[in-house]
Amino acid sequence: MPTLTFQNSVSTVLAICLSAYFLSILSMHFRGPKVPLFGPRNKFELRYLVNWRFFNDAASFLNAGYAKFSDRAWKFARADTDMLVLPPKYVNELRSLSTQIASPTVAHAFNLSGNHTNMNIILKNNLHFRTLQEKLTPNLAKLAQPMQDELDFAINKELPRCDGEWVAIKPYHTILRLVARISARVFLGVPMCRNEEWLEISTEFTENTFVTLVVLRLFPRFMHRIVAFLVPSAWRSRNYIRRAKKLLVPEIRRRKAAMEKDPSAKEKQSNLLSWMMEIASPQESNPYDLAHLEVVISLASIHTSQMNAVHVLYDIAERPEYVQILRDEIEEVIKEDGHFLQWDKNSFYKLKKLDSFMRESQRMNPPTLLSYHRVMQRDHVLQDGTLLPQGAHITMPVNAIQNDPKVTPNPEIFDPMRYYKLRQREGETHLHQFATTEPNILNFGHGKYACPGRFFASLEIKNILVRLIMEYDWKLPDGEGRPENLMAHEFIFPNQDGVLYMKTRPQTAEAGDGGA
Repeated sequence: MPTLTFQNSVSTVLAICLSAYFLSILSMHFRGPKVPLFGPRNKFELRYLVNWRFFNDAASFLNAGYAKFSDRAWKFARADTDMLVLPPKYVNELRSLSTQIASPTVAHAFNLSGNHTNMNIILKNNLHFRTLQEKLTPNLAKLAQPMQDELDFAINKELPRCDGEWVAIKPYHTILRLVARISARVFLGVPMCRNEEWLEISTEFTENTFVTLVVLRLFPRFMHRIVAFLVPSAWRSRNYIRRAKKLLVPEIRRRKAAMEKDPSAKEKQSNLLSWMMEIASPQESNPYDLAHLEVVISLASIHTSQMNAVHVLYDIAERPEYVQILRDEIEEVIKEDGHFLQWDKNSFYKLKKLDSFMRESQRMNPPTLLSYHRVMQRDHVLQDGTLLPQGAHITMPVNAIQNDPKVTPNPEIFDPMRYYKLRQREGETHLHQFATTEPNILNFGHGKYACPGRFFASLEIKNILVRLIMEYDWKLPDGEGRPENLMAHEFIFPNQDGVLYMKTRPQTAEAGDGGA
């Protein structure tokens, strides 16, 4: 009898799961956008088999879809939703839509499985976006020197001593610590930025959140709550949020009391946390929410800057013939502005060849193959009659678009000076930069909802690369090529186990130590 009862229970659970599966398919079929479906090999193939192929090789999947539908809308079946993929001809039309029609924030929360990765905090308000846009970016000139000071401290703490001999490191992990320390200096200020618990929280929350969402994406939406309950990375992420609140809430209350006692104290605080407190409305000022937002913003900053810096370092090691070109450019700026440890923001802007190298590296190794995400808050008809139905998750295949030969000639060739040469053309000196967006270059989005932290990311990455290029020689292990990227769904990650060898340059070792 117990065996029979168990079998009945299992049968009931399976029946419920299968029913939910077919209901979810029917729902997406009838409510989803009426455009061609790409991906299934035949009309009987389960959407989760299509999703598995997307998980394993999203680049080939999206490139094939873009090649077939380069000028029209199409969709593919992800395990949790249908993704409505639009061509770049709609960029300018979409950028003018208000968030009440097409919401990038709802799309980001959904795309990051916000219910189960602690990311839904961004749906409460747009304080994080406003602070980055209104405070962080306008104050980058003021932040350049503190960033360099923190990088100097971080290099002494995190990099091995390698005078006169080659030492092996894993750049993924080393760069992660450098980025975490610089970001913490800007986001929290001294001394909190050097708190080891915060550095652990900001880096480990990022790692565990991406593990969680990669796993969740393998399952239909109705199973996410169950899967998240079983996945250890989801437990750890929740615990890091609790620890962050325990650590930061007392600091937030201390700063609030200081500001109330002395209003001029606001002017002395040049860090993201204090800026958020300064511009927050009463409804946005909950200390626990502010602490939570600090963790989420750190995730976005660390994830973007670390991956780009590691990719560039791998690409430099693979192409040593460009190292001297980059060093010569840095030396030219040193002659004009003094030692790079005392540079301001404008000095980094002069590094057009390094900027070009960064942008080309990002083109070949983008953080994601999809961007320009929106979730439609109501039905909207585009000028050509295309219906974007309420609830549709729209996106663009940004990597396929920017590697279209009509956009980027000879896209298969890695040309580090590609964008430097474009900026030499009349009237284009301010275009084609790492942090600038274009209708066909959408890694950071485009328009007023483009990533507000991209200028900070560019400055942070350049800070790190200038130090690593000028103070160290780099090489790949003998007989080995560039470490292969790791891919999951549309995300691309630099190889965590990749190894590079570094050695202090004798001619810069003394100058670097003296500038510390």
